[in-house]
Amino acid sequence: MTRGRGTPYNHRVKRVRLPWLFLGLILAGGCIRNTPIQPSPAPAFDLPALNGGRVSLDSLKGKVVVLDFWATWCGPCIVEIPEYVDLWHKNQGRGVEIVGVACESDPQDVRDLVLAQRIPYRVLMGDDRVSENYGASGLPTTYVIDKHGLIRKRLVGMSAGKFKTLQQTVDELLAAQP
Repeated sequence: MTRGRGTPYNHRVKRVRLPWLFLGLILAGGCIRNTPIQPSPAPAFDLPALNGGRVSLDSLKGKVVVLDFWATWCGPCIVEIPEYVDLWHKNQGRGVEIVGVACESDPQDVRDLVLAQRIPYRVLMGDDRVSENYGASGLPTTYVIDKHGLIRKRLVGMSAGKFKTLQQTVDELLAAQP
């Protein structure tokens, strides 16, 4: 796959040099913050979807939402994509939405990565306001929102146990709510 410049997307990661990517992975590998939170209303959003149209938090009510803030230039974010794809496959048809919020200014970079990584879940184009409203100051940052629009879990960074925690949280929320 190439962009207009003739450079295959998979040979460049938004000008991030390979050593910096590895350093980021090493530093982020054990740096997940799973901060206990009191359930609180998730901030409303209405964002453009990469495949067209718009998606709002209200349109997702009644579902458990895994909302991941990420970027194409974020090494740990890219490493996690296959696990989000697996999480999406495991939870298809269960009333769970996996939603990626790309914190980018160039939709084409996001589109290229979505195609290269074969991302099947919804990807929205984020903005500074939604990142600030959610307090997503570091990437990746992931929230689990229950069927009633309450944030139940916040995970910052990445670790080996992140997706086990996400799946357990999703399972608990599906079991606990009518």
